[in-house]
Amino acid sequence: MALVLAACATLTLRAPPRVDVVAVALDRVLGSDAWFTVDLTLTNRVDRDLTIDALDATLAIEGERVADAKLVGPPVHLPANGTANTQLSAHTGMDAILRAITAAMRRGATLVAPDARPVLHYELQGTASVGGGLRFPFDKRGDLGERVR
Repeated sequence: MALVLAACATLTLRAPPRVDVVAVALDRVLGSDAWFTVDLTLTNRVDRDLTIDALDATLAIEGERVADAKLVGPPVHLPANGTANTQLSAHTGMDAILRAITAAMRRGATLVAPDARPVLHYELQGTASVGGGLRFPFDKRGDLGERVR
């Protein structure tokens, strides 16, 4: 039995699901609180079904840690060699957002042409837990943007 579990662990760690960020968007602001939504596509690269029990990440904007993000909803079923979409939600205070905007101003991100919009950069670092307790890391970077509808 231990050999079977070890073989499954090795297989999962050799080809962990791919995590792709579809969008990171400021979802809403209420008083001094802000919520971000992170849309993800998970891709299973093995020929057996997997379950992602948890996704936990740190969201940084302009190098400033602004929030911890967690999986929204139940565990995610990933069919063999298939994909699934899911979301993370991150809650933070406006003080963290202001620190990120200050960092953007320092690097000159707000100095743009009259018709252009400033671009803020994000980083999402975290781990995913696959059914059975196995974990794998992910680290994604991109531009903070409007939600794709």
